[in-house]
Amino acid sequence: MSKICVIGGANIDICGACYEPLKMHDSNPGEIEIRYGGVGRNIAEVCALLGADVSLVTAFSDDVFGAGLKRDCEMLGMDCSGSVTCSLPSSMYLAILDEKRDMHVAMSDMRILDHLKTETAEQAARKCGKDDILVLDGNLSEDMLFHLAAHAACMSAADPVSMAKARKFLPVMKHLKIFKPNRYEAEELTGILPKDAASGKKALNCFLEMGVSEVIISLAEEGVLLGTHQKKLWIRHRAVNVANATGGGDALMGAYLTARSRKMTPEQAAVYGITAAVRTIEMSPQERRKLNDEEIRSRIADMNIEETELV
Repeated sequence: MSKICVIGGANIDICGACYEPLKMHDSNPGEIEIRYGGVGRNIAEVCALLGADVSLVTAFSDDVFGAGLKRDCEMLGMDCSGSVTCSLPSSMYLAILDEKRDMHVAMSDMRILDHLKTETAEQAARKCGKDDILVLDGNLSEDMLFHLAAHAACMSAADPVSMAKARKFLPVMKHLKIFKPNRYEAEELTGILPKDAASGKKALNCFLEMGVSEVIISLAEEGVLLGTHQKKLWIRHRAVNVANATGGGDALMGAYLTARSRKMTPEQAAVYGITAAVRTIEMSPQERRKLNDEEIRSRIADMNIEETELV
C-alpha cells in the first residue's frame, strides 16, 4: 500500500451551534464544542482511521493546546516527525452553525503556519516514492504550493480550503494529479458554477484543461462531480441526516486518497469517499473517531448511489 503525506494546517476548532434561528448582534443560546481540526489534519485523520500509512507535516504551538493537538494526531496513527513546533499561539478556527447545523460564518487564525518553511516541507516530500501521494492544503503559501507540487516525485493532490485561498492554485494546477474543490471554489477558479449537467461538465473540462488528471467537485447534498480524461460523472447519493455538516469535504478527500492509495479506480474511490463523507456528516464528533474501513465498505450499498455520465 502506498504512503500518504499531508502538508497543511492543524487547528483548534471552536464550534457553536444555535438552538434557534441566529440573531445577529446578540447572544444566541446553543451548544459549544472544542475539538481538533484543520483541513490538512482532518484529511490525515480520515486516512489514519481508514488504515492508511499517513504522515502530517504542520506547525504545532508549544502551548497547552498545541501539545494536546500533536499528542492526539500521533495517537490516531499519524507520523508527525516532519512537523515543527514554535512559540506562537495555536492555530484556531471558530465556526458558528445555524439551527440546521450548517455553517453560517467562520474565522481562522493560522499565523503559526508561516513557521512551516518550504525547506522543512520539502524534506518530508522527498521521502515520498513514486507510488505515494503528496497532499497539499490551501493554507500553505502560494510559493510553497508551487514549489512542492512542481518538484513532487509522486502523485500530488490538493484541497483549496476556501474560496479566498483557491486562487493560489491557478499557477499550480498543471502540476496536480488530484484536485478537490467544492462548487463555490470551482466557480472561483473557472468562472463556472456547477449547478446542472451542462455547467458541471464545463467546470470539469476546465480543470482537466488546466492539467489536473482527476477532479472531484463536492456539491454537498447533491453529490459529487468526478472528472478524468476518460469519463465525467455526476454521482448522487441518498438524503443525508445531518448531525454536523463541518468536515464532510475533508472526509471525502481523505477517503478518496486512501482508496486511490489502494489502487481503486477514481470512480470506485469517489463512491468510497462519498460514503465516508455522508457517514461523517451523520455522526457526532465522538462517533467520527470510530470511522473505519470495514464500516465504509459495508455502508456503500446503503448510499443508493446513482451515476450519470456527462456527455
